[in-house]
Amino acid sequence: MSQTYCNVCTADCPASCRLLTDVVDGRIINIKGDPRDPYTQGKICAKGYALKELVYSPYRVLYPLKQQRKGSGNWQRISWKQAFTEIGNKLVEIDQEYGSLLPVSMNKFLGTTGLLSQSVEGLFGSLGPITTLLGNPCVSAGTDAFILNYGALKKPLPEDMKNSRLILIWGANPAWTTIHQMRYIFGAQDEGAMIVVIDPIFTSTAARSDIYYRIRPGTDGDLALGLAKILVEEHLVDHEFLNNFTFGWPEYRNYIETVDLNHVSSSTGIPITELYELARLYGTIKPATIRLGPGIQRGPSGGQNARIIDSLAALTGNIGISGGNVHYTSYEQLQHAGKYGKLRLPYGVRQRLSENNTDNRILGTDWYTHLDTLDPPIKFLWVAGRNPVAQDPDSAQIIQAMKTIDTVVVADQTLSATAQMADYVLPVSSPFEFEDVVISLWHYGAAINQQAIPPLGESKSDFEIMHGLASVLHQLKPGLSSFPLHGDARAWLTQEFASLNDSLGITDYRELAHHPARVNLPAVPWQDRQFPTASGRYEFFSHTAALHRAPPLPIPVDQPVSSYSYPFRLMVVRSPITLNSQFYTIDLLRRLENAPLLLMHPDTGRQKNLAEGDLAKVYNEMGELELPVSFSLSLPPDIVITYMGMEDMNNKLINTLLSFESTDLGQIFSGSPGIAYNNCFVNLVKMG
Repeated sequence: MSQTYCNVCTADCPASCRLLTDVVDGRIINIKGDPRDPYTQGKICAKGYALKELVYSPYRVLYPLKQQRKGSGNWQRISWKQAFTEIGNKLVEIDQEYGSLLPVSMNKFLGTTGLLSQSVEGLFGSLGPITTLLGNPCVSAGTDAFILNYGALKKPLPEDMKNSRLILIWGANPAWTTIHQMRYIFGAQDEGAMIVVIDPIFTSTAARSDIYYRIRPGTDGDLALGLAKILVEEHLVDHEFLNNFTFGWPEYRNYIETVDLNHVSSSTGIPITELYELARLYGTIKPATIRLGPGIQRGPSGGQNARIIDSLAALTGNIGISGGNVHYTSYEQLQHAGKYGKLRLPYGVRQRLSENNTDNRILGTDWYTHLDTLDPPIKFLWVAGRNPVAQDPDSAQIIQAMKTIDTVVVADQTLSATAQMADYVLPVSSPFEFEDVVISLWHYGAAINQQAIPPLGESKSDFEIMHGLASVLHQLKPGLSSFPLHGDARAWLTQEFASLNDSLGITDYRELAHHPARVNLPAVPWQDRQFPTASGRYEFFSHTAALHRAPPLPIPVDQPVSSYSYPFRLMVVRSPITLNSQFYTIDLLRRLENAPLLLMHPDTGRQKNLAEGDLAKVYNEMGELELPVSFSLSLPPDIVITYMGMEDMNNKLINTLLSFESTDLGQIFSGSPGIAYNNCFVNLVKMG
């Protein structure tokens, strides 16, 4: 007899789709969208429909494994007792040898967005001072930018976009990455709103827009400054907002006057006539909103680009009004979660550490470049919800760095590229195998993830793994960890949710199975014009930035350009089928994507004597890859693209070609700059 459970996709995706899972005799037979979900309305993406394949994938790790030598592939199945005991003894030995656990480090991110996964931070936070790896590889530069401007990171609810008369989609491709948002975009368009897309690539979203502007990668800040200059010159600014609710406007206005539109046009590749066209559209159509994507911050000027683009909303008085503002991201919905739920807040990390009087050693997104300089050295690394070998620049250097660490533990569902460099791999249950709760970072909806089936093999949830390790540590050395040993996962979730119940209109998180709930936040932020900055206003000029040795005014950083040796920019973009390196093991999705693939303009193919399907060597000073070629008119001749998390024909990772370069911001509130992924230049040659 079939039974249906309420689940939610826990992938790092804005939708956090609610699901209905049909189970017969303890096995999932069908997964579909939940029509009660107000944001998704029961529509899910290809990844959602493939979740059953992920649960029953032959690539899943179902038992604890120990590797005899990192990268050897010589795995031995061990028991959980052996795994916990050996890992626990490593931690005790480190504490005894060094007198602290500073040689212990953890690398975790949003491989799963469930609240229960925060127990990983809970366990390692209970050990006292350790080496903390900080920084958001995706949005730390933008996070800094918005907090410098506003004092906090807030956004409108997704449906407020339907109230806009002009929607400017800048460096984002929601038709692939936020598919449910397209319903509001199309709805606004049907009501007469104009959709404008700015992107180096003619994306699927651009194909549905009214106007598309192709921009050279990384020059978004230059474009925004040019638009600002025209807005000022043509008296299209909101003086009432600027005079009463902003700080540093005179200084910023003086800087804008120095902007040369000829330089802006030359830098961005957008003709001056089109600069005026776009500025007049944004300056005369109100309310206007900006959907700002992570693409604009994947270069050395990523943070300043975000600050400058965001300032356009302030110039035109599009802040605090329905249909206006900037849709970026927000963590406001987790402000009232339990103490472990708050650990996800990137700008709360340093504050939390100081409150707890811990003295953690801080490393950033370039942690693997510093290992030989650390005293004491890193002796132990725990990786969860992350795949740094596949996702961070210079995969080869990360592999070498991991080999220097005595003990590496990876908790994952598959033998990812990072797991292959571990000493221990601990099998994590799929989201359908334990109870959890997810709160969307985009629409603020909260959804329960019921246990639909028993855990496959000997897999465990993150909480069970942390609880098991904490129990062994208590036996080996009482007091080494203060992680709570009483209570189960349900008690943990109840504790985390207690302060959220009122804002969700519930008394217990299990009520989420019966009706949708959303954290009660304003649909439109900043209506009161109260900004938690030092001045209490929106800040064009930021003393906080100056304190951290960043320009107080948003001034873009110079962009690198291609060279004779490496004339093509390689952009690694998000795929509609996979998510970073997640879902990459599902054969069904790989077939849909026809991966691996190198996409280029036909003129580029003719220049390099390449035909459709030919194998091309893609190379730079970092290394080389072999990828089959396909052609598209959607990108300019000087850009080639492939997809995140991909491997080439010889199973080499795409990020092998990326050298580490940081963004200009990120360290102030996220603890470390972001990564300038788009600064990768290559050359091509036909194979064979």
